[in-house]
Amino acid sequence: MEKAVVERLRQFDINETEARLYFTLLNCGAETAGELVDVTGVARVDVYKTLNGLLDKGMIEESTERLTKYCAVPIESALDAAVMKQAYHLRQMERSKQELVELVNRQVPAELNEATLTVFK
Repeated sequence: MEKAVVERLRQFDINETEARLYFTLLNCGAETAGELVDVTGVARVDVYKTLNGLLDKGMIEESTERLTKYCAVPIESALDAAVMKQAYHLRQMERSKQELVELVNRQVPAELNEATLTVFK
């Protein structure tokens, strides 16, 4: 079951370690980084790096207690955040595409573009 969930989470631009830790937090509730090391077997340094990545992606939250605990954001909210991030990225690419097309069209004579197309047809 975990493997199928991890594979599906990876489709949302989440690496395998992030997916494993997120799924663990969904199942276990709030955990410290040390507890996640014990439960998952992921190296401590990788757990901290991964937790920071999950925090940046809005998939987990951290407590303000002296001993910091992490908990998973509900799956639907986490995936909505991932989808919104990808949608933003696609909009940025579309804008960049338009700018690049206009830039190239100003710098490359139109007859060269058409001649190249003719050669390859």
